[in-house]
Amino acid sequence: MRFMKAVLGAVVLGAMALPSVAAAQKVAIANTARILNDIQETKDLNQKISNDLKALDAERQLRQQKVTDAQAARDQLKPDVPQWADKNNEFLRLRIEFEIWAQMQQLNLQTQQKQQMKILFNKITQSVSEIATQKGIDLVLAEQKVEIPDNLDQINVDQLKAVIGQRNVLFVNSSAVDLTNDVITSMDAKYKAGK
Repeated sequence: MRFMKAVLGAVVLGAMALPSVAAAQKVAIANTARILNDIQETKDLNQKISNDLKALDAERQLRQQKVTDAQAARDQLKPDVPQWADKNNEFLRLRIEFEIWAQMQQLNLQTQQKQQMKILFNKITQSVSEIATQKGIDLVLAEQKVEIPDNLDQINVDQLKAVIGQRNVLFVNSSAVDLTNDVITSMDAKYKAGK
């Protein structure tokens, strides 16, 4: 019984100490998705990716045309003609080369995008850390603001549960600090300066 009283006393004392500890902590939020979308470096990378995709599409069309031409040249011959086998082999070789090239390009683009996204996220966390330190912030929460649609007929119950589950900040007091704009400004300044 004594032991229970001691444990209960410790729990009560701990609970009373929590508000004072929490009050001493400065908490802020930063919306990483908005930062990632709004910084100039992302906009420039998206433009580069768009240009690269256009160039790749032009090359894809040329390679696809070679495959189509090889197939048409083969199809002009009858299968029992000796040249048909040579034309068929050329068509198959070009088609396989095209498919391998297309898969390699797709994997290459995915790898580049993942690496660039990781680099940008590391820059975001570094910038958040710097700004939070400057402002004396003890904790920065990554705000995810998935909007619940006004018209609930557009989604089913499971989708609504998923949207609700993705929201990680339910309430922000007006005195809370949102570092999102500060991070965007800081990152754009560093990017323009070439850092």
